[in-house]
Amino acid sequence: MAINLQNIQWKLHLDEATVGDHHDWFKVFGTWIPGSPEVFVDVADYSHVTNGPIIFLSGHNEAYTLDNTTGRLGLLYERRQPVETENPETLKASLKTTLTHAAWIEADATFKVKPKFFAGDVKFIVNNRAIAPNNDETLAALKPELTALFDAVYGAGNYTLEREQDARQRFSVYVKTKAPVSVAEALAKLG
Repeated sequence: MAINLQNIQWKLHLDEATVGDHHDWFKVFGTWIPGSPEVFVDVADYSHVTNGPIIFLSGHNEAYTLDNTTGRLGLLYERRQPVETENPETLKASLKTTLTHAAWIEADATFKVKPKFFAGDVKFIVNNRAIAPNNDETLAALKPELTALFDAVYGAGNYTLEREQDARQRFSVYVKTKAPVSVAEALAKLG
């Protein structure tokens, strides 16, 4: 079973003590719009939604969200438009984009409380059930490519990888390192 990865998402979980005021996130996402090569449409506040998006920056090719789905806060990156790269390059580039934006957030002086991400606590999602049904066959097809990426970033044997078992959910894998990893460390390993 060959899978051409499209519509992928990454979620980097946050130290919840460092989330701060949601309005700061709204301001920061708003600063990404001018001068960006991405065609961003809008920043929206969904903080009234329980266990869902809080602040959402919508673009044509990609979107960024301060996300609270499943009750865990983090930065959710979504690649919306098709890419013409092979899976290993698609995975690496999209994870690097996610980590780069997390680094921007950690360094942004707008935040009264400085956000801190756990780069070793990541969720990878394929937001397309036709491409990647949430089953063991999809995991078997993607595991070699995912493992190669995570081995490069975290080191072989230094993390766990688990598939979302609820068949009603999209195909997702949770990656958790045995020791903490900073955004800067993960970016350095990606090169």
